[in-house]
Amino acid sequence: MNVDNNKKCPAILGRAYPALQSNRVTATLLSRLPLHSETADPDDLILDLLDEHNAVIACAPLSEVTIDAPLGSMPRRMTFPDGTLFETDDHEGVHALTGETRGSIIHGLEQFGPRLIVIVLATIAAVWVLWRFGLDILVAAAIAITPPILVEQIDRGTLQTIDYAMADDTELEDPEKAKVQKIFERLLSYIDEDDIGTSDFKLLFRSMPDVGPNAFALPNGTIVMTDQFVDEFNDEDVLAGVLGHEMGHVIEKHGLRQTYRSLSIYVLVAFLVGDTGPIIEELLLEGNLILSLSYSRDHEVSADQFGLRLAQDAGYDPAGLKKFFEWVTENAIEPPQWLSTHPSSTERVKEIDTFIESLN
Repeated sequence: MNVDNNKKCPAILGRAYPALQSNRVTATLLSRLPLHSETADPDDLILDLLDEHNAVIACAPLSEVTIDAPLGSMPRRMTFPDGTLFETDDHEGVHALTGETRGSIIHGLEQFGPRLIVIVLATIAAVWVLWRFGLDILVAAAIAITPPILVEQIDRGTLQTIDYAMADDTELEDPEKAKVQKIFERLLSYIDEDDIGTSDFKLLFRSMPDVGPNAFALPNGTIVMTDQFVDEFNDEDVLAGVLGHEMGHVIEKHGLRQTYRSLSIYVLVAFLVGDTGPIIEELLLEGNLILSLSYSRDHEVSADQFGLRLAQDAGYDPAGLKKFFEWVTENAIEPPQWLSTHPSSTERVKEIDTFIESLN
């Protein structure tokens, strides 16, 4: 059967895959109005798919033909009710047939040109603004919705990693540990309960010769002090200053903030969908991520000031923290990378002096 009716749209050239056949044939798609029809409604159009010999391969009303949405430069696909598939690269011809659709609007925006360049630049700018100014807000929100049980597991997982990779059981005598524990508990008693919140403060001791004299805090309140620190510093003021500094990291949630910032793209996704997902949980709970982070300059300065203020409130000389950093400067020993701090110890001594003056 041949077709020679008045066409309503230009012929569309392409390829056809007849129903129940595996061969591909060159085909032409024509459109026409039904016989005796006087309307111009596009839904009334009849589509005729013809082979190269002008024989009908498939025929159906436009309303019954499935037309895939445009996708870049990919061929447009039309599926007839009997399963015949028609493909064409003539996007303009299909647009003339179907008119403006949601898919065609998006497809138009995808085409390369000044408008696309503007859209791409605007998208990049929006992402940068969100990362630069909105990430802190999203991080704060992520911290607020983080369940306490997850923070507990972060501490547990990180401590297991430390014990496995770099720490041995403490070799301190009980009186030495009791002395530091007393200072720790005295400092803790001067922190407001509302500030403590769900944090579970506890002091642990580990022998870590490769780390040397140091102390560090985990997000839920676990504070680890090395035997080497206790051996090196018998001064209660120094112990109080360093412990107060680490407590400051916990109270101000610096560990979680740095963690979420380092996972910025995951934070954005997790916050938007409301689920941290297995990737984030695996990174957090294994502890490796926490160990790889260093606090920012602002966090270190803030923790210094918190520790100085807390030490003074508890009856210790706030200059004890200064003594520790003076020792670090004189011995030219900076903490290892995973405990690195900014600014340098020399700069921190100057800033501690300035802050102590403001306390008096």
